[in-house]
Amino acid sequence: MRTTVFRSTSAPIVLLAVATVILWHGTATARAAGGQSGGDPKQMKLFQEVDVSRYPGCFVCLGDLDGDRRVDFLLYREGPQTTPGYLVALDHDGRALWSRGDPAIERHMPDGAYREPALRGIAFVYDVDQDGRSEVVTEFWKDARPMLYVLDGATGEIEHQRESPFDLEVRAGRRSRCHPVGRIAYLAGEEKPPAVVLKYGASGHVPSHAVALDCRLETIWHVEAEGGAMGHLPSVGDVDGDGRDEVILGTLLADDDGRVLWQKEAPSHADCTAVFQPSAKPEAAVLISICNTGPAFCLSAAGETIWEKTTDEVSHGQGIWAGNFLDAEPGREVIILRSGHWGDFITVRGSDGQQLAEFQHRRELKGYPDFPCVVNWKSPQVQSLWIPIDRALVDGHGNLVAELGTHEDRVRERLQWGTTKSHVAAQAFAVDLCGDRRDELVLYQPYHGKSIMIFTQADSDAAEKPYVHPQSAYNIHSYF
Repeated sequence: MRTTVFRSTSAPIVLLAVATVILWHGTATARAAGGQSGGDPKQMKLFQEVDVSRYPGCFVCLGDLDGDRRVDFLLYREGPQTTPGYLVALDHDGRALWSRGDPAIERHMPDGAYREPALRGIAFVYDVDQDGRSEVVTEFWKDARPMLYVLDGATGEIEHQRESPFDLEVRAGRRSRCHPVGRIAYLAGEEKPPAVVLKYGASGHVPSHAVALDCRLETIWHVEAEGGAMGHLPSVGDVDGDGRDEVILGTLLADDDGRVLWQKEAPSHADCTAVFQPSAKPEAAVLISICNTGPAFCLSAAGETIWEKTTDEVSHGQGIWAGNFLDAEPGREVIILRSGHWGDFITVRGSDGQQLAEFQHRRELKGYPDFPCVVNWKSPQVQSLWIPIDRALVDGHGNLVAELGTHEDRVRERLQWGTTKSHVAAQAFAVDLCGDRRDELVLYQPYHGKSIMIFTQADSDAAEKPYVHPQSAYNIHSYF
């Protein structure tokens, strides 16, 4: 174990933390603990643990902040008016690089009139100007208004700033789970710098707005929709095959120039969306799961229905994920969390929506769902679903692929997991860190967690490889 002391530098717009102390459980220690799996291929191996007990209960973002081609960690707590209030950047070994904001914010400020737990706002890591160095795109509350920033990833210094396009008029009134969401989209094609797309609107409680900004935060386009049309979790992908990304904003699809290509009529707002290829053909399709009432849709690039799961089949489409979850089946499958705030899943064929399996959480979930994530655990060709409340990876039948096993007690102690909306389970990112083209699991807990824990496969040699920033790490499909 190693102790590092870091004193941060001053910054003009915010207060900074000083005398930061990080305790680190290094890679060698973690590998030794992981080696006690007893040869069980379903037992995960601990690759690394980073102690963040100086900053318990933070949202976690991943990215190479300092340019050393290793994964680093951006931690933040939500502050006033659904903007981040305090950020801390840590390198791969848990040493503090910089901090911004108010260190007196010791826990997330609650969201909205109902005093709900705060959800993720705008904060992520990406090389938005394509100069080979990462930036941090985030919001802060300054002088009673929300400000948007592009920060240098290694130092936290301001590169660009502007008043947020989501002003107080948009944010005012009855609020609930309406934190702005950020996405990276290559609207001009991959040969040009990407755009930052920001979406605001959820559950019909606030207006639906989305803007696309360039790397200097200049507005490219602005889309407005009625009610809760833009839903919660947007997705990005080249849906129409023209080499430029489109953006799924709830039940509507926005083209690279901001034109709304189509809007699907639905009885409620969209909880979750996805872009995927339903078969071996190159055409992409759009997945939309509808909150409260269902149903779930699979739509073509033109907005035509490929298949639909009815409201009887999907009564509350809380989440939807695509992958090769059943390797014996051709093409890709889609897993739908169909019962809202309870763990009732169905797996359907991606090409026609035919139901192939159904399964449930193995453990009881009270009051609110955590968010699963898709993981290339077996190989890049075969996907599994990490279900946080179960602390397990499963296939499309709900069969166990891998679990924490002997690490359960340690993860419980450090991540302080729970089963309620204000005390969710072990959330995860899936990233390939060990050089064998399979994903590792980066576990954290955004309200009480004291560590970031990285797990790899039982047969992995845990040989670290240069970090490559996957879309799952910056276009985050989770509330938490």
